[in-house]
Parts: sequence; C-alpha cells; structure tokens
Amino acid sequence: MVIENQPEVQTITLNGVSYALNIREIETFMQQCDLFMDANQNDFDTMTQVIADQLIDNANANTSVPELRAQLKFLREVSFLLRCMMTPATPSSNY
Repeated sequence: MVIENQPEVQTITLNGVSYALNIREIETFMQQCDLFMDANQNDFDTMTQVIADQLIDNANANTSVPELRAQLKFLREVSFLLRCMMTPATPSSNY
C-alpha cells in the first residue's frame, strides 16, 4: 500500500476572510516563469526592477503621482513575495 504525503493546507486570514495557499499553483507559477527567465530570488528582483523602470519611464503625462506610487509599491510587494516564496531547501555556502 502506498501512502501519498499530502501537503498540509496553509491558510491565511485577511480582513476576516480565510484564504488557502495552494502549493501546486506556486509550483506551476515557478515552472511557467522558468520557461522565459531564471526562476530564482535574484532574477525575480531584477525582473520587477526592470518593470518598475519601464513604468516610470513610460508613464502617461496624466498619471498622477499617487497612482504611480501605488503601482510601484504594489510591484515592490510582489517582488518581496516572489523573493521570499521560494528558498533553497539545502543550505548554501553563501550563508
């Protein structure tokens, strides 16, 4: 008899609403990113910085500073999430 290890379901609560974190979706996301870039912490950070630069350099003249600020803050949070979402399973000699 084979017993499969089922990943423990993690949940978070935001504003009173519970959300389940889906590890398989994170894995799929990482695999999709790996098709067009190196999917690691540094490359996620670089990609979000490039997008931020593009956003700043090509912003419409009518874009308000608060609107641009919100977009850049969101991008910074996405960068943080992506960097922290995956950490090497084995210790690296860089630590």
